[in-house]
Amino acid sequence: MKQEIINDFKTFKTDLKNKNYKKQIANILTSIRLLSPFILIPLFYFNKLKIAFIMIIIFALTDTFDGYFARKYNAISTFGKYLDAFVDKVFALTILISLIIKTVIYNNNFYLIIITIILELIISCINLYSFFKELKPSSTKWGKIKTIFLFSLLALLFLNKVINLPSNLLLIFNIITIILQLITIISYFMQIKKRKQTIVSL
Repeated sequence: MKQEIINDFKTFKTDLKNKNYKKQIANILTSIRLLSPFILIPLFYFNKLKIAFIMIIIFALTDTFDGYFARKYNAISTFGKYLDAFVDKVFALTILISLIIKTVIYNNNFYLIIITIILELIISCINLYSFFKELKPSSTKWGKIKTIFLFSLLALLFLNKVINLPSNLLLIFNIITIILQLITIISYFMQIKKRKQTIVSL
């Protein structure tokens, strides 16, 4: 699998070099989100919240359209799947860190946000472990649902700075996100265990 990703990456570089952008639009859009830490964190730090909000929308739109173009041009690749999963976590953690920097986090539930960050890092470590052990990790149903709630929580945290949302709403979304993160971790461990048993049986 690692060799497959390496080959896909070489194809990505070759296509860009030869200006064959159509097949790589999805990966280009995904890669744009890698710029989020270098753009959003300074914007939050210097209190440019309106510009930051616009940039968050732009980055979020790349997440919406990369899958569309990958399917449209039949350009789905193993490299693209891993890149998308990795970049999504970078984007989510960037927003969380930015919010903490600006103390946008609602005070009573600050520690819940810290827990959310730690659990997301654990999920990332599990994915990396699965990759290097060539266990072919894949997104689970719970992982996809978790991502939806995580990004919804991030949006609410940002809006809380602007329109002062009810604290109970933020608390509920945060708790649901944490529960889904824990379920996702369990589902990944079960997936890894099952694949290890499959490898042994072979």
